[in-house]
Amino acid sequence: MLGLTAHPVTVECHIGSSLPGTTIVGLPQSAVREARDRVKSALENSGFEVSNLDLVINLAPGDLHKAGTGLDLPIALSILIATHNMSLSGLEDTEFIGELSLFGHLRKVPGILSSVLACQRAGRRLVIPTANSAEGGLVPESNVTTARDLREVVESLTGSHTLPAPPAPAAKVKTLTDRNPILGQEAAKRALTIAAAGGHHLLMVGPPGTGKTLLARRICDLLPPLEGDRLIEVAAIYSAIGQDRDDYTLPPFRDPHHSASPVALIGGGSTPVPGEASLAHHGVLFLDELPHFKPAALNLLREPIETGKAVIARANYKVNFPCRFQLIAAMNPCPAGRRCTETACRCTPGDVKRYQSRISGPLLDRIDLHVSVPELPPGMLTNPGSGRDTFPGSREIVIECRQRQLHRQRDLNAALAGKHLEKEQRQADVDEGFLKKAIDRYRLSARSFHKTWRIARTIADLEQSRIIRMEHVMEALSYRALDWENGV
Repeated sequence: MLGLTAHPVTVECHIGSSLPGTTIVGLPQSAVREARDRVKSALENSGFEVSNLDLVINLAPGDLHKAGTGLDLPIALSILIATHNMSLSGLEDTEFIGELSLFGHLRKVPGILSSVLACQRAGRRLVIPTANSAEGGLVPESNVTTARDLREVVESLTGSHTLPAPPAPAAKVKTLTDRNPILGQEAAKRALTIAAAGGHHLLMVGPPGTGKTLLARRICDLLPPLEGDRLIEVAAIYSAIGQDRDDYTLPPFRDPHHSASPVALIGGGSTPVPGEASLAHHGVLFLDELPHFKPAALNLLREPIETGKAVIARANYKVNFPCRFQLIAAMNPCPAGRRCTETACRCTPGDVKRYQSRISGPLLDRIDLHVSVPELPPGMLTNPGSGRDTFPGSREIVIECRQRQLHRQRDLNAALAGKHLEKEQRQADVDEGFLKKAIDRYRLSARSFHKTWRIARTIADLEQSRIIRMEHVMEALSYRALDWENGV
């Protein structure tokens, strides 16, 4: 594995005439070098005699670093072929991957799904551990079989046993949220529905305890389930880090702590692994307490937000991780967490400015919707029935809205291409003079202005309107109207 790409490795074994021992060449990293002891024990405990031999194992191509424990099984098979315990017949179109225990059992390895996809494209059969069955069964029409131990693999190659195919995953759709009630906050709920319907990014600003985190988690109830290629893409990312998912159809929801490093957020490392942004692919990346994240880490999200991929370039490698996520962020208006007024907050204007300046202007400009989440009135807290937990949208409404977008332009409104956006502007029933005043009043950049149109198109889709009207643009502008200079 390099990034999310599985590269073919040929394992060769030679029996020399020197003192007994095992040498592995071909740029093996520590886990691969340790395979010599695991594999010898597994072979002997499976009934094969391989002691007192001088074994040289070559991993080709020699210029590709080999990492992980997935080469245990093919190394063991190459030794058995070299010692005439089995023949090469029937292996020409078959690949093997799996970690061996000291007693010959096959253990789970990461990156299986990328290997399954690579073998499917190459038209080859793949043998994987039974513990990886859930991932192996995700790809339809793939020639994948599973084995529990080394002896079972050898028996299948000699014709005395047939390996089973992994079962197809059971379909199930559930939500992550425990559906705690959210009192009031109708404007934020409306913004959340718009964000889910159009794939827009959302920032919620308000004092602590007003429901920002609950609102963010509620978006999982609105997003449609993953299907087809989107499901496979997300599963491949989680497979690369060896992490299971209880439900592969559920869009991922990632909420890293604000102490996350730039590498943890965007990906990388000595051996490249995906970060939180990629783990949120086709799902939600929730950043709570946004100003407390390291500015260097937040600024790394600027390009992935626009391009939908994270390009990690290091001295030894360059990989692309897909990360078309939906950013949902939450923050307090000031360090004290209260509204910045003389009676409610102890923060000075300088404190507020320094706090908010931790979020760069270019990053804020890339977030489509900015919505205030104010404190609830005392009457709503003492009488919860007056602020019932109602949502202006549902998963069915969001799915229907998204289907209209995909039918019209083959993408969600958040990624609406320039030519489609120009067409929407020409057809819209909006006063040009009003737009010029809005650009001046809210100091909209070209990006912000175009995002306003995309939000307006989503609002029109929610209301099943063929064209964008004046009220749609006015509502879209309201989500770009937070007064940052005066402490929100």
